[in-house]
Amino acid sequence: MWQEQLDYFWDGRRRLAIGAFDGVERAAPLASRPALTVVSARDPAFETDATLAEVIDAARWRAGVVIFDIPPEHRFLRLSGADGATLTLVLGAERDLPPGADYRLLMTLLPEGNGGEGAVFRVMALPARGDVERLAREQTASAGPRLVWAFGQRRAFEQGADGGLVARLTPARRVFPAYQSRLLLEARPLETEAAADTREAPFAIMQHWVAENGAPRVGLRLRIPDSLEESATLVGRACVAMALNQRRRLRGWMQEQKQAGEPIIDPLGFEDIRQATGEPTEHPDAVESRDAVVVANLLNLLLDPESPEADGVAVRRGVERNGAGLGETIEIDFYGASLGDDVGLVAPVARPGDLGVAPVDPGGPPFVRLFRVEADGLAPRRLSDDDLLLDELMRRAESAGARMSTGAAARAFAERAAGLKGRREKLAAGLNEALARAGLPARFSSAGLWDVFEPLQQASFAALAGAAAPALVEAVGGYGAYGADPAVTALLVRGGPLAQQVRDGRIGAEARGSLPLVARYAAACGAEGMAPPGLDPAAELGVLTALSQEEEALALLAARIGVTADPPTRQRAARAARALIDMGIVERALVHFEKGRDAQSASALADYLAARRAGRWVSATSAPMLAALVARAGVEREEQETRVAAGMTAAAAAPPPAPPATPEKPKGFFRRLFGG
Repeated sequence: MWQEQLDYFWDGRRRLAIGAFDGVERAAPLASRPALTVVSARDPAFETDATLAEVIDAARWRAGVVIFDIPPEHRFLRLSGADGATLTLVLGAERDLPPGADYRLLMTLLPEGNGGEGAVFRVMALPARGDVERLAREQTASAGPRLVWAFGQRRAFEQGADGGLVARLTPARRVFPAYQSRLLLEARPLETEAAADTREAPFAIMQHWVAENGAPRVGLRLRIPDSLEESATLVGRACVAMALNQRRRLRGWMQEQKQAGEPIIDPLGFEDIRQATGEPTEHPDAVESRDAVVVANLLNLLLDPESPEADGVAVRRGVERNGAGLGETIEIDFYGASLGDDVGLVAPVARPGDLGVAPVDPGGPPFVRLFRVEADGLAPRRLSDDDLLLDELMRRAESAGARMSTGAAARAFAERAAGLKGRREKLAAGLNEALARAGLPARFSSAGLWDVFEPLQQASFAALAGAAAPALVEAVGGYGAYGADPAVTALLVRGGPLAQQVRDGRIGAEARGSLPLVARYAAACGAEGMAPPGLDPAAELGVLTALSQEEEALALLAARIGVTADPPTRQRAARAARALIDMGIVERALVHFEKGRDAQSASALADYLAARRAGRWVSATSAPMLAALVARAGVEREEQETRVAAGMTAAAAAPPPAPPATPEKPKGFFRRLFGG
């Protein structure tokens, strides 16, 4: 059965991917891709907000993988095949899975020998028990330089209460490259034992202080989940920071003393110590500059430890080696820090979650994480958004980030990082060749942040575009539209009567919330609201089929007649719509009924015209009545014109009336008097 032969992945939010990928041994080979109808809902009984999420047919399978979205808060999906078999997907957390859940790893590989394929997808099944994350990273490490992208997900199949098959899915997590947007800081215990400090102090009193365990070593441990080369972008924009609060307070006190006319002190500097010891190369464990705030680029310190920026701080890659693909550790020694100072990281371009503190993050602005040096160790400190120290740290970090090292070590590091970036560029180049063969000018980009399904989406869109008309793909909005709404874009690029009405920018132009698939399709075609709300999934499927395949949809759109799921009613409405398309005819019918004092008929046509001019939709059930009124008005107007014409003809055929007799001329006065 197809239920266990397909692979299902969920990104943890609203997007799902369904496909049958190579690499894993299946109980039985999948003979053909099944035709599926996907319905989603809020509850397992599919009674709350159940809606049609996707229709998967042979044309949809041409993309190799089907990607679609579900409404927010929908965590239950039912896949129904043409053979009557069903599968329920339950989206949840890992804690909801049974102990025997397995792990699927999907890897995106470059084709062997620079083949013509744009991308190769391979899925692997890992044992349900053990550290599957470690196993997944070992698999990606052994994949070699062909590996571009990989993500994994836990899943479990079980029998539902109704006897049907249920698959429980957890969110897919990217495995390679590991998330670069998480730099995790840990405070190392203060080293105050004399045996742990082999430094020699320049003065006897300072040597005594060292021997008496008075010089704690302040250090942080920075963990990155991938290699330093893979994390080059964020590490290169992060800076180590040290706020010498004793200096800041001393300067404030000295300023107050000056203003009050009181005596001040003159702190010893490095030159004073070197002159006193007679050692011009003496370098005490302190900050040489007179600044109270020290900020240095983290990547520069790693590549060039002798950099002038390394003032009071030393950075080195950790000596403890993690397993293949399990990230690295960076040790940061703030040898110039003392009690009361603040140490940590600052990154002006960081987003929420990029910087963190283990085991408990103190929160605060996402750009900085600091620790306060206290007598018993380092304590995380939460800065407020209006803290003056934050402004100074940000200003200095932006300046330090602009001064990147250009030495040999930096060039070698950049070459290794470029190798990882080059894999993504090769993948994009291969898919761009497919777009070029399809006649599309748009191209995929390897830059920017990729979503967890990005390679799948790019390969899927390239396959869809190759089988569609280039002009239609561009009119829909190309890959931007596909990324915003894959299901609607896939329907539109296949053509159809309403697809010709689509314009770039309609897909994803606004937040459509939980609109059903049929409503989103209608809106993309300029027919927003044409599908009535509140339909059940079966009715939504009928309406979607009518909008995407039936020519009558154009007549309904032109006459602003809503679509219905009932085929006979829809056909009658389509015939009526053809009679209502010409607004001039409808207006003449309205005038006819107004002259004939038929208020009811005139009111019905007036309401229709008002709704149409306002962009509202008229129900399909009322369309035949409106068309009948227009037809009746035409008949009555024709009959009236016929009667008028007949009267004019009869009048023309009748003999002319006899001329009136000449009246006798009245006799005048003289004629009456004399006779005659």
